[in-house]
Amino acid sequence: MKPETRGFFVRMFSGAVLDQALLSASSLAVGLLLIRNASELQYGYFVLVTSILMLMTSLQSSFIGPAMIHRMTTLDREGRGVLTGAIYREQRRWIYLVVLLAGAGTAALWGYGVLDRQTTLLVLVTIATAAAVLRREFFRMVLLAYRRSTEVLRADTAYVILLVGGALATSVMPGPAAATAALLGLAALVGGSLLRSLLRSREAWDTTADHGILRRIAPIGAWAVTGAVIHWSYSHGYNYLVAGTLDVAAIAAIAATRLLLMPINLLSTGIGALMLPLTATWLHARGASVVLRRLSLFASGVAAAAVVYLGVLWLARDWVFATILDKQFEHGDMLLLLWSGVFVLMVMRDQLIYLLVARQRFRILAALSALSAVLSLMVSYAGMQRFGVVGAPLGLLAGEAFSLAGIVLLSLRELARPVPAQMCPAQ
Repeated sequence: MKPETRGFFVRMFSGAVLDQALLSASSLAVGLLLIRNASELQYGYFVLVTSILMLMTSLQSSFIGPAMIHRMTTLDREGRGVLTGAIYREQRRWIYLVVLLAGAGTAALWGYGVLDRQTTLLVLVTIATAAAVLRREFFRMVLLAYRRSTEVLRADTAYVILLVGGALATSVMPGPAAATAALLGLAALVGGSLLRSLLRSREAWDTTADHGILRRIAPIGAWAVTGAVIHWSYSHGYNYLVAGTLDVAAIAAIAATRLLLMPINLLSTGIGALMLPLTATWLHARGASVVLRRLSLFASGVAAAAVVYLGVLWLARDWVFATILDKQFEHGDMLLLLWSGVFVLMVMRDQLIYLLVARQRFRILAALSALSAVLSLMVSYAGMQRFGVVGAPLGLLAGEAFSLAGIVLLSLRELARPVPAQMCPAQ
């Protein structure tokens, strides 16, 4: 590898990792503020809101991201600008339509007495926040596809300052769940505008051409979305299972202990934001065996770093619960152990999956996610009936183990398959 190329990779990955560190730290700070200052019920509601936001962003990135990045590898600068502008135009129209329909449906439910005033306010705030979050995440996705992680870091810094600074006030307000969700939407609106300006100043894009782009990528995107929905159902949807099986307040203990493990996402998510473009490039140039070997090295490195962090956290757990969280949860040690196992498996799966995504094996990934979700939710439900709150992460541990094993087996099968002709780059 040439020195200038090596330097580019170092800057790119360091920018992505630093950006994810910033975002993880802000999420951790907001969560801690709510845990310390709000009731367990209000914190539970906020977790339900953020779970829905994660689903929305996952749907968008799954539908648009792989198809967009796959096309970008074969286009020149002008072609990439047309592609980006066309996707943004149609994505924006769909968001407006969904917001209007969701808002009208919520108002109708309130009018018929299905929702009370507080719940209606929380749902309406969540809908508006989701629109702002999706806009911001789209521009982050495009800039990262262009490998401009430093520009993303600049905009995300402003987003984090506004979010954490505002959370100091919203966490102590009456109804902190709705207030903090509204703040999240405001911060996303500001951050998205900065990202849009940075993209405009670096890359030309045209919103008037290439109509019907989303319809053309739908055959591939639909399978990716299916897999994302199924995966969310057990990676975050278990919160709704907890609320229905136990109660909303019970989410607090599960979410608070999980929050302590968020720094593990630092390397995994930071690197993961750039792994799909890199995997696609490696696959075209080197083949599946080299890609799997490199992804395995990334997965092993991230897992090793996670184990080191978990060891330190376990030794300091009493101080962490008493001083940082300012709360003591029943079964806190067992929850922490179960979540540790879940996160180690998860960070390995997050890196190894990119070979299958680059090969566009979305149908088999959707099927694997479905089986993992069914197993996870069944174990979680049975576990909560038998053991209470510790049953929820127990189900996730079973689901992640099954998912990782499936991805490893499917990746090994890919080594015997040739790269399809349509996936070879034009240049």
